[in-house]
Amino acid sequence: MSGGGSPGRQDGVRARAEEWLTAVRRTGPGPVLVRGGVFMAGALAQVVAWPDPVITGRAVLALVVVPILPVFAPRSRMVTLVIFAAVLGWLARTTAYSEPITYWRLVVLAGLLYLLHTLAALAAVLPYDAVISPGVLSRWLVRWGIVVLLTAVVAMFTLLIPVYLPGQRYLVASLAGLALMAALAGYLATLVRRR
Repeated sequence: MSGGGSPGRQDGVRARAEEWLTAVRRTGPGPVLVRGGVFMAGALAQVVAWPDPVITGRAVLALVVVPILPVFAPRSRMVTLVIFAAVLGWLARTTAYSEPITYWRLVVLAGLLYLLHTLAALAAVLPYDAVISPGVLSRWLVRWGIVVLLTAVVAMFTLLIPVYLPGQRYLVASLAGLALMAALAGYLATLVRRR
């Protein structure tokens, strides 16, 4: 018996390799830019999340390889793997390495993970040969920036409000939550009426 494998399997592997090479040849600059953004957001999230001894040590190779995975499979669970790796790094930084939690680092990490998630969603629906106008990417990034900015403002508000209302935290939180739910219900009702 020969150890080369069956001819049917070799043809299948060869066909997949040719498919992949054809897709690489047809890839446009827009999808490459989006997938590059997926990598950069994932890699920067790892740098922000993990403690400095891990980033400067041998584990940095894993922190570079992990963000590459969703570049090639943005529709898969690889995006979740990168997000979990960053969360694990954050937990290691704040517990095992006892580094203090800083507001700016938390906001930057949340923004990078959200950017990773949204760019992966965009990359998942873009064909490799898509032509993307710069306006599409700029609107996408502006929307991301608005969400991150609003999140940072709300987070800062929730950090500062207990200082000024020390005895009434739960009442204020309950009223704010109720107001937010009412606003969300009103917004959803207007969307339903538009149909």
